[in-house]
Amino acid sequence: MNWENQYLEEDPREREQYLWVSIFYFMMKGCRDEYGLEGERVMRQAVRDFGLERALRKRQRADAAGMPPDLITMSSIKDIYSDPRFSKPCGHERFNISEPDHSFMKVYTCPNNDMWAVLEGKKSGEYLEIGSIYCEEVHHYLYGKFDPAIQMNLCEILTKGDECCNFRIHLRKANQKPYSAGEYHPQRWEDFGDNEVSSIHSMFALHLYHYAKAVYDAFGEEALRKILRAWANERGCRLREQNRRRGAANDLIPLVEQSDLFLDQRIQKTIHTLTPTQADIRVDRSIVGEMMEDHGAPHLGRIYRDEVYKAICESYNPDIQVTVIQEDGSSRHTLRMTLA
Repeated sequence: MNWENQYLEEDPREREQYLWVSIFYFMMKGCRDEYGLEGERVMRQAVRDFGLERALRKRQRADAAGMPPDLITMSSIKDIYSDPRFSKPCGHERFNISEPDHSFMKVYTCPNNDMWAVLEGKKSGEYLEIGSIYCEEVHHYLYGKFDPAIQMNLCEILTKGDECCNFRIHLRKANQKPYSAGEYHPQRWEDFGDNEVSSIHSMFALHLYHYAKAVYDAFGEEALRKILRAWANERGCRLREQNRRRGAANDLIPLVEQSDLFLDQRIQKTIHTLTPTQADIRVDRSIVGEMMEDHGAPHLGRIYRDEVYKAICESYNPDIQVTVIQEDGSSRHTLRMTLA
């Protein structure tokens, strides 16, 4: 698509948000286009699995900390900090009632809705065929699976063209029974602390894991590689447009220093060489890699690294040659790029 007249995120939090919003879009679109109803079915389940994992981990953390199993607890346990665009002025009085047994909230501004609209070639306020699928599926699991007694109602949805997202959640003590979500096991990728960028990057990696696993298991490795290439090509186009607006050349310095490759400060990298035409970078910690390894799927991380660096450069500047040297049994890797 043509990004010349579109809003492009500059705030690192917003840029990380785009990564997960867009990976969902490309995974869903790719599956629907290639496999029709079965592709959509597979991806809907992947969204539910993503929401379920978040809900269970929140409940596990709550139980481990001895917190009461109520809606205040559910909302207080953070696994992601918000994109600042959720809080921008909207012309409506904010409506948010949060009690232990009920939570009512209306959301009038949603950057996810705005980004999906651009990707679908629509305007905000129009029905979004792909974006609405995410909203239909995720919230009933993300909120509803924190406790079996939760009743989750989403009465209006921005991605369906409604004025707002209207959440109505109930958790009545009379309906609650003893419940165990299992033991909490901290994961490496959860170490984002209060860093907003890192929290969103971890959530991007969790989205990526569930969608990549679903596509790989259902349709095979080449199907996953094809979708990752399409998504990464679009990232490269966006980076190229950002350079145009900044008056920067499409060489390796802005690609390494100003792109969305290394936004999360937890990514441990050593830059051995960086010139406009040469880059040699050793990556010793990859959050995406840790996510895949901690879920028992290191092969998905290898596929991601194989495809994404090359496909970004393919559209960013086709004269860039990319070599990715991966270590066996680890997400550590060396990225070498040469601009002819």
